[in-house]
Amino acid sequence: MRRAKHLVRQALLAAFILFPMSALAEVSSRFDHVSGNVALRGLDPDQRAEILADPAKMRLQVSGLETQRGMLATVKSDGADLVITPRFALRPGTDYVVHLTVEGTTGASQFTVPAADAVMPALTGFAPSQSVIPANTLRMYVQFSEPMARGQFREAITLWRSEGVQVESPFLTLGPELWDPTQTRLTLLLDPGRVKQGVGPNAVGGAPLVSGEAYQLVVSGEMKSAVGVPLGQDATISIRAGDAERRAITPGNWRVLRPQAGSQMPLTVTFARIMDSGAVVRLLTLENDQGRRVRGQVNTDGGGWSLVPDHPWQAGTYQLIVAPELEDVSGNSIGVPFDAATGTIGQIEEAVILNIDITD
Repeated sequence: MRRAKHLVRQALLAAFILFPMSALAEVSSRFDHVSGNVALRGLDPDQRAEILADPAKMRLQVSGLETQRGMLATVKSDGADLVITPRFALRPGTDYVVHLTVEGTTGASQFTVPAADAVMPALTGFAPSQSVIPANTLRMYVQFSEPMARGQFREAITLWRSEGVQVESPFLTLGPELWDPTQTRLTLLLDPGRVKQGVGPNAVGGAPLVSGEAYQLVVSGEMKSAVGVPLGQDATISIRAGDAERRAITPGNWRVLRPQAGSQMPLTVTFARIMDSGAVVRLLTLENDQGRRVRGQVNTDGGGWSLVPDHPWQAGTYQLIVAPELEDVSGNSIGVPFDAATGTIGQIEEAVILNIDITD
């Protein structure tokens, strides 16, 4: 039903709009949203020939402008119609007018370019996607189908306990919102001061998530896209907090499933925890024995990483390069747990390399 109403609306918006033109009363103009052209209908053969011979007798412009200058356009014949092709695309939601001077008579026909239908945004993804996440999770990602407006997540996204009590100020709200370049993925950073053990905010307010408890992340239906269209209804994501993860990352503990040479089966790495999926995509790379990066389709859900190569695997020793900046969802990095006291553990500054042999 909604689709049918949409089609009817489009048909009405694109339909002929007739305006009397003195002696040219039967002439009408119609905008075609597919081609971007304007069709003039109702001219007799002599009138069409006159305009084709002298296109200056036709002037296309935005309605209401006090100017004699028309837009750059070409005119051609299409059966009983004259087709006007503007050099530049006409603006959606704008009224235009075609001025004609034929056989010594002037007239005008107006038409409207329909406003582009704004697409309703939707919540399309959430990470970490596992059914149970560490109670000391620091980062969450919310994915939308359309670019979203900035400056609204503090009011639009809330965290609730299972008994219906809202978690007070769970997210860090200092500085700008953390959107990706497309403005479709938002990073929610849980307040590190409340997550890290032994610091003031943690001692006073407690951690946002408690092991064993269930939560709901609610995205308000009033949250709007970059063009002002709301989600329309609340979206709810169920979260269960498990044991906190306070160990440093140890890549040597990862399980690697090796494909066979000559195949294009995925090389799969299973982590011993839930990693920050955004960081995994950026900070894990695979090189062949010539030092060239292996290109292919990378997938991760935070619990693992896989690569399907663009070309079949060649036998040899590959290197999985793990950048030292890699973190899990709890902020632990390679060799350094998030809860380590400042100055007690040195930061790892070099990449960790895992050798992976692929054989026939």
